[in-house]
Amino acid sequence: MSRKTRVLSATVLIGLLGAMAFSLPTLRGESREAAAGKLIVHEWGTFTSFAGSNGVNLEFRPLVTNDLPRFINTPTRQSGTPASLFLKDQYVAFQRMETPVTYFYTDVPRTVSARVDFPRGMLTEWYPVVQKFESGQPQDKRAMGGAFLDWGPVSLIPPNEFAAVRVRDGKGQPMPATLPPVVQGHHYGRARETDSAIVETVDPRKGSHFEKFLFYRGIGNFDLPIKLVALGNDKFQVLNSGDIASGVLILVQIADERVRFTRLDPLLPHAEAEVCLPEVSSTVDELAETTVRELTTAGLYEKEAAAMVNTWRRSWFGETGTRLFYLVPQKLTDDLLPLTIEPAPEECVRVLVGRLETITPEESSRLTAALVGIDLNDSTSSEAIAAQLKAFGRFAEPAVQFLTTQSKDSVVRDHLSAILRHLRTKKEIVIY
Repeated sequence: MSRKTRVLSATVLIGLLGAMAFSLPTLRGESREAAAGKLIVHEWGTFTSFAGSNGVNLEFRPLVTNDLPRFINTPTRQSGTPASLFLKDQYVAFQRMETPVTYFYTDVPRTVSARVDFPRGMLTEWYPVVQKFESGQPQDKRAMGGAFLDWGPVSLIPPNEFAAVRVRDGKGQPMPATLPPVVQGHHYGRARETDSAIVETVDPRKGSHFEKFLFYRGIGNFDLPIKLVALGNDKFQVLNSGDIASGVLILVQIADERVRFTRLDPLLPHAEAEVCLPEVSSTVDELAETTVRELTTAGLYEKEAAAMVNTWRRSWFGETGTRLFYLVPQKLTDDLLPLTIEPAPEECVRVLVGRLETITPEESSRLTAALVGIDLNDSTSSEAIAAQLKAFGRFAEPAVQFLTTQSKDSVVRDHLSAILRHLRTKKEIVIY
């Protein structure tokens, strides 16, 4: 489209002018708390990291770069920015900040300003269009920081009024405003399954952009206070090195189509706990229900919690591996990701989940034996490596790096180091 000018139908205009004569209908279900002129902001997202069985976090490259719709902005696709080279998969980092989405609830149209800062990281994707940004992209690929997104004025449209909003098409004719299309079943679209308001930002060149939330992603070089040590034989040690009590934790293992998990109460500051995975198998549905329940207890609406779980269900509960999910305290989230909404909302709930992947001693032994048995001079070695590392997906590189540092056999270390170099120069051998 050419520049789009938003117009309201006559009915809506009359309704706005006569607002003193009647009250707008409240939003449905869980979002009724936003009635009577309140502004409520809720946010969810994920910090993903990888640690060896000794609990030491390892850097990794976020190699999944094509899992978002094409309309998502990046430092090179934001309208009005000069063309430049930006390849997220070239940056190693301890944390991948995945898909924070910020919802707004209001029973009346209003305009707010919105900005998020990432002082210790880099912002890599976002939507809708922003007025100003600093990606935090470093020159040496490591000293990232100072990133921010400033959406400027954000118009909030109650969901029951969006059908009346019109934009201009390329010929200047009014047409209904719509959200950008998403392929049916795509995980990005699951985040829309809430009662939140529509957000609108305006690009001076291309007009209005509409979405159900503010979306952003990034990577960062910092550690979170929760550590996980895999002791072997289904035993683990969880430590909280921070000065704030953690949220609830859920230890999960997916292996051979078998699901096992256990819930842990919050850990006090500088506390630790030993936990065992249960022998009895569970189901993905039971794990999802438990996760939704904990997210709602933490402050999300049920539809938001379900949207988060449905967004990440295939990754969280479908990928083979051992991982710890834990609720990041909001104070820590606010320190890492300051969010500024003006005017300030009556309620602001931010529930970020830490996803900490690990490799158990048993997995380390099996994978080392399998990789050492591969003849790197064989023409099919790439396929053989890929087959062994497939279960680790985007964590394959740090997994091999960990094995390399742990081996006491120089021949084994040399072999694993060669595989690691192969991974870093020919990432296509691994199925991400």
